[in-house]
Amino acid sequence: MYKDNTIWTAVFNADENAINRLIDADPNIIMSRGAVGECPIHMLFLYGTDKHLKIARDLIIRFPMIMTQIYNKPKYYGENIFHIAIVKRNLDMVKWLLSDIHSENNRQQLLAATATGDFFKIGQPTYYGETPLAFACCTNQWNISEILLKHGADMNVMDSNGNTILHMLVIRNLRDMYTKFKSYWIEHQAITKSTTVENSILLKPLNLWNRLNKDNLTPLTLAADIGQSDTLSWLLDERKKIQWSYGNLSCVLHPLDQLDVSIQEKDKKHPLCVLEVMIKNNDSKLVNPIIISLIEKKWKHFAYRILIRRFFFTLIYLLIFLATTILEQTRIEMIIDINNKTGIINDKDSNMPYRIAYIIGNTIVISGVLFKGACEIKEMYILGLRNYVYSTGSVFLENLLSCSFCLCILIVQFLRLFKIRHETVIYAFACLLGWIYMFFFIMPFRFTGPFVIMIYKMLFNDVLRFCIIYIIFLAGFSQSYFVLFNRNGLQGYLSSVKHCFLGLLGDFHLEHYVKEQYLWAGALLFILYVVIITILLLNLLISIE
Repeated sequence: MYKDNTIWTAVFNADENAINRLIDADPNIIMSRGAVGECPIHMLFLYGTDKHLKIARDLIIRFPMIMTQIYNKPKYYGENIFHIAIVKRNLDMVKWLLSDIHSENNRQQLLAATATGDFFKIGQPTYYGETPLAFACCTNQWNISEILLKHGADMNVMDSNGNTILHMLVIRNLRDMYTKFKSYWIEHQAITKSTTVENSILLKPLNLWNRLNKDNLTPLTLAADIGQSDTLSWLLDERKKIQWSYGNLSCVLHPLDQLDVSIQEKDKKHPLCVLEVMIKNNDSKLVNPIIISLIEKKWKHFAYRILIRRFFFTLIYLLIFLATTILEQTRIEMIIDINNKTGIINDKDSNMPYRIAYIIGNTIVISGVLFKGACEIKEMYILGLRNYVYSTGSVFLENLLSCSFCLCILIVQFLRLFKIRHETVIYAFACLLGWIYMFFFIMPFRFTGPFVIMIYKMLFNDVLRFCIIYIIFLAGFSQSYFVLFNRNGLQGYLSSVKHCFLGLLGDFHLEHYVKEQYLWAGALLFILYVVIITILLLNLLISIE
């Protein structure tokens, strides 16, 4: 494992005489570094036998500066002997390191050390919050945590991700530790407040359980974000305030902060609440009676009326949009007889009311698009572009259709302003998008909602998968027919693609698939196409649940 007669061999064998002999020969050998940036003192703590730890104590007494040595390579960067002692659950060594007279000058440096190497990054099983106190809490060692706190460990410490100790305990799903640490923090704040001079100005610190990490999540919203349904229910229950009890009946209040967005914050950026996190992640496992009750009350007292009002406004707007589209194409023409010749001319006077109605309707349409576009931009600002883009469910449908419709109408108006042709195609798609937007309003109702959701899921799952597979077959068969029947250039290939696609719809014309030049090859390809595409793939799409 190690070369003979080196400090690493002596450490591995716990050979105190060999270690002392090597150090006497070269005192700097105690600073040696291994393959991952470790020092001899780290290895003594990692081996962790009584013999190894005795040698470690002697070396610390002899060379106090080695207490603060850290791994200096990326994988374990920042880890020191204090982290190792905590992970090894060595209570006696933790006490010795903090209480020994030789460690007094290095105590705060030990308590504040951060292990930030790749091995301890977020997402790793060994993500323990970087500091020794976080390590002790995340490994469920309250006895060691109390010792660290008594020696001045910072309870408000945050790691490089902005996570406090309470955030870490939510991630590790340690509810008992969460309760103990929170109680200790409250007691410490009470003591600090009582010892403060009455006339001095002291800013009240933000409660630890309300603090945000770098993702703008509190411990409560973090539990929702990572899908810890049991922990979320427990945290919600922990926050409740019992107003009165009578036998088995109780009146309980649940604070709405962090659970729902407050009215005061609706016009500015705010941290995500539990409901927003649930919608963003589309996680039904997080639903519990408290959240169901909140959603039902919001729907009954606010959302239902707002939705109905928006529905009628949108319906009226789309009817005006429809009328504008019809009026734009309306012309009153007169048939006249001049010198025994019949002609058709536009009656400008009769067309004038239609033109006025069209101008008014078009103004309303453009104003509505500008207003809706401004609302969407405001929503992007409040939620953040990332949360807006990565929304799910009905919110995603509403955002997608709103932005697409507004963009299409504005492009059409821009093209018409500069008299650029071909705006009709974009206008046609805008008409379709506008009416599809109505699905958003019928989605919340039990009568129509399941069908809308079913269509939505099929389009973005089953139909999408079918199209990907079909395109592969279409490319193969169309190229095969193109080669067999020697059609001319790109137009010939596109014609082959068209006839293969029409075959999917059952519109077969044998003269395009079977010709005398390669009769059997064409017939074989035709049979394969019918079996694979028309029979197999279409029936597979229909049978998918």
